[in-house]
Amino acid sequence: MRIKIKTIDNKIWNEYKVFVDIAYAMTLNEPITIDLLNEGVDLRTVKFYDKLFEVASTFQYPISNITVITANALESHDTLKIKYLWPVNLVLAVKEYKNDTIIKISNLKHFGIFVNRSSAERLHLASYLHKNYLSKLTISYNFNIKDDYHKIHCGLDNLILNHGVQDTITESNFLNQCPIRLDNKEPVLIDNDIARYYQLLDQDRATFIENYKNFFVEIVCESYYTGKTFFPTEKTWRPIMLKTPFIVQGPQWFLHRLRDMGFQTFDRWWDEGYAEDTANHQLHEIKKVIDFLAEKSLTELDIMYQEMQPTLEHNRKRFMELTSEDFDIFKNDKY
Repeated sequence: MRIKIKTIDNKIWNEYKVFVDIAYAMTLNEPITIDLLNEGVDLRTVKFYDKLFEVASTFQYPISNITVITANALESHDTLKIKYLWPVNLVLAVKEYKNDTIIKISNLKHFGIFVNRSSAERLHLASYLHKNYLSKLTISYNFNIKDDYHKIHCGLDNLILNHGVQDTITESNFLNQCPIRLDNKEPVLIDNDIARYYQLLDQDRATFIENYKNFFVEIVCESYYTGKTFFPTEKTWRPIMLKTPFIVQGPQWFLHRLRDMGFQTFDRWWDEGYAEDTANHQLHEIKKVIDFLAEKSLTELDIMYQEMQPTLEHNRKRFMELTSEDFDIFKNDKY
């Protein structure tokens, strides 16, 4: 029996149904395939294995009959079969930009950030940038209070629960100004019966590419960042393809693993120590990097960008070479 699991970073959405289906399959003594729908959650973070073993014990079901299909290159288990399915769709979607030439204009804005689904971390960083550096910012943030999908992904509650943020006035004020879009159109309402990935790609492509010419560094907020996971999405591949420097809010050691794959990052120009921190501390260190770069003059940004050209070109070339075999190195992950 194949059981599909819908997740976000640290949550299984349909958890009750998942374990009802698992229990039913175990009563039939059928082999079970756990399908994570090409997403990269860390199953230990969401305590999936603990609950799975408890159910298996109840029904005296052999754990070795269970296969997990995941896009988390670091997922492992001593007893279950783990099948890694690399997210080729996300790579191919970004490779479609291969004919788009990005020539940065002079007088660049410092930062770009683009968010389709809100979360605590995205909300915190976007509202910080919006409040403190709006004149230096290119931003889209598609939170829509009229849309139930967006409301359940707001992030205010997790800022308080997971990050100890007691004052969320900045974030609340920011949400009141959303949605913020590059094309000034109304965002689509999410239909839960259709893959949301395709619905969120509703901004005009030409407008989106054009805006990449206007800023220096992208603040990338990855989809999965809690626990032991490595699941780079189009959010990371896009600035690489469009030769744009990036700062990544992601899982611990994310930049180190990118470098292990042959990519180059930007520790020559700013402190990337934030990538060694867990997700709950990263936000504070990333804001320090943002403040550091915000003090740079436009001339200094231009000099930096010119110095980075070999790195940016190398990364673009490396991305175009990517295959599933490049993720095999993480079978013996060293972090």
